[in-house]
Amino acid sequence: MIEYMEQVLRSFELCTGWSRDNSYENITATSENLLNFDVPAGLKCQVSNKSTPNTYSTFELSNNKLINGSLAYLYTNCKGLENYISNSRDIQLQDASETYRQIRPLYRHRDSKKEFEPSSLWYGRMYYPTSTLEAMVAKRLSPETQFVAKCLSSLAHTSVLTLYWQKDSGQNCQEWIASSNEGLVGYRVLHNFIGSQSKLNSSLYNNSSLSIGGELWFGLMNTSPACSTTLRYCTHSANTGKPLTLTLSWNPLFGHVSSTYSVKASSGATISSKYDFNLYSIESNLSFGCDLWRSGNKKSKLKAHEDLSEAASTRNSKYAEDSPMFYHLMAGSLNSQKLLDDLNVTFASSLHKINKERSIIQKFENSLIDANFTSVWRLSTSLRDKNLKVLWEGKYKGFLISAGTELTNGPLDLPSNLVEEPKSASFFRPSKFGVQLQYSM
Repeated sequence: MIEYMEQVLRSFELCTGWSRDNSYENITATSENLLNFDVPAGLKCQVSNKSTPNTYSTFELSNNKLINGSLAYLYTNCKGLENYISNSRDIQLQDASETYRQIRPLYRHRDSKKEFEPSSLWYGRMYYPTSTLEAMVAKRLSPETQFVAKCLSSLAHTSVLTLYWQKDSGQNCQEWIASSNEGLVGYRVLHNFIGSQSKLNSSLYNNSSLSIGGELWFGLMNTSPACSTTLRYCTHSANTGKPLTLTLSWNPLFGHVSSTYSVKASSGATISSKYDFNLYSIESNLSFGCDLWRSGNKKSKLKAHEDLSEAASTRNSKYAEDSPMFYHLMAGSLNSQKLLDDLNVTFASSLHKINKERSIIQKFENSLIDANFTSVWRLSTSLRDKNLKVLWEGKYKGFLISAGTELTNGPLDLPSNLVEEPKSASFFRPSKFGVQLQYSM
């Protein structure tokens, strides 16, 4: 379940027109959400409050062998942010949970006449009894640039300061990173291929997204390099409108190759698989994950969700304005409509097929937006790790609840790659179990 402060940060990015999906850091977010979700450990309770349209606070208390807690505070001068944030009673479950990320074509028609107002976000969190301090500052400098500073200060460990300078032009997203930890410096880049629609799809609109990115890291203190590259392809089925995402990652230094396949099989089910292979050690692994959603009554029949539906429509219309789902062959040209009118006379049958495909995809997306999901089951397993993760997330009387466990048949104190094959079959036993409660006003 997404924590409240993370929801505020994502709402800040959405309100200021920043796309977190157009970043190399999140290029494999869909498979990570479905395969490597976090299972809570122990009991964790979190209470959050929006005291003013610009200030937010969170108090957290957890019991995992030891009683720990934290107090977080956030301030932002972003105008209209309160329209993007819902409390735990009104928020849709699919918005509060890490699930399938629908990647739309990231070609964005930026309106130069649209007024941009620089805005900032300040966040601080104190953990006790460890007296650890966590802080973050995010500042939107222009429609294409953002500066982020993160700091972690602790009496028991060395303090770490990390700086991010990000530039997102729509077709390219670049990040420069510098960290005080081992003098680490890094560079990330993500490029979206934008060209003739006929190269990617037989239709005159493009419902696909092809991206490639990479990262370079170098530790100045230990002179240690690191790098990786990833290819991502997202599209929709023309017959059913169901979205799917494929990724291929390669780390040339360690010889690690990874491929993922994720598909939204229906409005209530998502399936993902991942195959890992090492060119040097010839080790491999196969992982599976799925989400099973349970729906309640339609939102249109629930009076309590009328305001939420209106707010969701506002967010969706703004997102569609910044990242249109379908763009024409000559996107951004003043003569694009005239071109379509001329094509309508010559290729009437083809345009009818286009409208049919577009209608199917939009119908499937609307079914996800209008669905009133009440709970979701998450399952994930790995053949090499021999584990099974089960997580249930839902809403009850205004509370967001996450409860799950991780089962394994290997020794609990050794990594999976060091565990010898058992001579006889052994039963799975829980290695982790926990419940998390969230309530926000």
